[in-house]
Amino acid sequence: MDELSYDELMRIYSREKGPSFSAIPQNFYQLSGKLLSSYDKSDPSGMREYNNALKMVKYIYQRRLEKIFNYVLSFSKGIEPPPEMLYKERALFETLVLSVRANEKETDSEIICFNKAPAECNIAEKEPIIEKRGNTVKLLTLKDVDEFVGLDGSIYGPYKQNSEVEIPIQEAEILISTGSAKKIE
Repeated sequence: MDELSYDELMRIYSREKGPSFSAIPQNFYQLSGKLLSSYDKSDPSGMREYNNALKMVKYIYQRRLEKIFNYVLSFSKGIEPPPEMLYKERALFETLVLSVRANEKETDSEIICFNKAPAECNIAEKEPIIEKRGNTVKLLTLKDVDEFVGLDGSIYGPYKQNSEVEIPIQEAEILISTGSAKKIE
């Protein structure tokens, strides 16, 4: 995409209100800057459109940042981040995951090893504070499945009928038991 129109910006803005990352061009922020620079700010209507476009771009950035933080927390439970993340967002995500893991290890050490000499406390043998999620299961949806909140607090779906999806075992068992999906290999 070489250009970003105001209408396309509005569509992206609307999609980002949802819980999932929407697919946007990798150069979205550069395209946004190009769009914003095209407005005649000396004209009242141009200034109004400029301000509205700027608010939408800031909202999109903020909303995607919130989603990154949610995925960082979900990642520790075994939930993989979506492919719709931009390269810069993925880099931020990976940095945050490393930081959260380091903090978790330090906190584990403080809790589990309280009042013990370092030689007495092997943190690697202890149960981590944040429980890791089990494996995922591949399913074939037998009917449309609306968006739902999983047992881990993450949002799954929506899924169209005959879609192949991979979700945690506990959520998969629920979909299978309600006749909404079947397990595939």
